[in-house]
Amino acid sequence: MNVETVYKWRQQLVWGIGLIVVGVVVLLQRADLIDLDLRVSELWRYWPWLLVISGLTQVIPPTTPAYLLSGLWSFFFAGWWYVSFNHIWGWGFGDTWPALIVACGVGLLLRPLLENIFDAHKEQK
Repeated sequence: MNVETVYKWRQQLVWGIGLIVVGVVVLLQRADLIDLDLRVSELWRYWPWLLVISGLTQVIPPTTPAYLLSGLWSFFFAGWWYVSFNHIWGWGFGDTWPALIVACGVGLLLRPLLENIFDAHKEQK
């Protein structure tokens, strides 16, 4: 089985589980079994969680260094956006943009390191 097929299967699995969880939570809320404030006008604030789910499909289990780094970038970007947009800890976009530069630098350093680790793991098999 090639890497692309594994990635597509994993992607369908994670997105399917995510949709099931969202559907069950909404059904439980509509049936008054749980108390959530699900105002549609506020749900758009949580779109970075879609990036987290997307990152999960690339990280668990990592098939290539590129997928792993892409998943980690999705996690970081979602967290950065959420913190900046909602002014968590008083930080906004103007305060946190240098974190994007740092994250790019970390990615550049990690890529060759991860490629060596993945290559060494392939040779052991």
